[in-house]
Amino acid sequence: MSDEKAKPLSCGSARLSAMRAFRQAAAVFLALILSLCVAPILDATEGEDQTEDQNSAETAGSDTDGDDKAGKKKKGPPFIAIPIFITEPAVGYGLGGALAYFHKKKNGDDTGAESHPPAFTADTAAKAGKQQKVPPTISGIGGAYTENGTWGVALAHTASWKKDRIRYTGAIGYAHVVSTFYLNGQPTEFKLDTGLLFQDVKFRIGSSDIFVGGKLVYLTPELLFDEDQGEIPEVEDRTKLNDFGLALEADYDARDNKMTPNRGLYVELVGWKHFEALGGETDYWKIGFLVDSFHEMMNKKLVLGFHLDLDSAGGDPPLWGYPWVEMRGIPALRYQNESTAVIEAELRWNIFGRWAAVGFIGTAATRGDMPIFQDESGIVAGGVGGRFLFRPQDSLWVGIDVAKGPEDTALYIVMGHKW
Repeated sequence: MSDEKAKPLSCGSARLSAMRAFRQAAAVFLALILSLCVAPILDATEGEDQTEDQNSAETAGSDTDGDDKAGKKKKGPPFIAIPIFITEPAVGYGLGGALAYFHKKKNGDDTGAESHPPAFTADTAAKAGKQQKVPPTISGIGGAYTENGTWGVALAHTASWKKDRIRYTGAIGYAHVVSTFYLNGQPTEFKLDTGLLFQDVKFRIGSSDIFVGGKLVYLTPELLFDEDQGEIPEVEDRTKLNDFGLALEADYDARDNKMTPNRGLYVELVGWKHFEALGGETDYWKIGFLVDSFHEMMNKKLVLGFHLDLDSAGGDPPLWGYPWVEMRGIPALRYQNESTAVIEAELRWNIFGRWAAVGFIGTAATRGDMPIFQDESGIVAGGVGGRFLFRPQDSLWVGIDVAKGPEDTALYIVMGHKW
């Protein structure tokens, strides 16, 4: 009798897993199709400006009416709707959207790279990146929701001033996160509600590619654990602490573009100090060191990238203050400790036109003295994916990656570069 009962339960579980996998695959496929459908709209927006610029040049000086018409250039819509696709295994698949307002450039502002030819390929996009554009000034509002109940809303603003000598990013928002910590190696489900204030200002040193500046973050988290999981060791008094942090940062950015680099080097060093000032209730520090290096090979048919990410925390951090391994194929928060290290390599093959294939592999390790975390080494994850040149003007590639980690396989929608 027991075998007879177990059989239908097993079949039902298998059917449920198959249905869930089908829904997830369908969601990813639909999200990719939607993202590709947006490309012609955005390209047409810039195409209007370029066409009108050419018409103006041709008609300028012909007659008075021509001068008047030449002076009137069609502008694309200042507001653009942007889809948001979430494929993080720690929170599940999700969708969202943002409404972005692109501010008009003031007269005399440096617009960076010149207009590009209409026939775009991976090769012409790489050549266009030799002269970087000044980052645009954008204000936006957005929100997203995932299948496990995680959601968030935010207002954000990014700007570049003084011909890209000053860069600024700011955001304010609220999030409800449903995910899992791994304490003593065991999954522990939690819910986290928090407000967020983020500020980032950095200044270019002379005419170099070096930026220095500072960051500010203020969180108001309330962490709740699943009551059925019993006592959570050593963290009961660390679940509701306002978190205020200041950071000093130094960046070196010599990449040909920031969306999907083809060549160049990016180095970032950030030191955080969280302390009981201006409403904070925590006292700890964090240091992060990141290096991304990109190299073109085989007449620009291949792009090889290397990624190094080292993070450490000390003092008395709350659970959300400890670094974790961030790598395709591994859910966020799965491997967490006082120190983490990640090394990755990725190869992109520009097959033809606007299509490419990628392969990637990486390894990671964690170390620390906290009894609630375990030291891990030899964490390996890798996979393959496909890319489409979505925004040639900005060298923005989009696509899907399939990544296999130590415990599971995950799908990712990638817009720009994953690092």
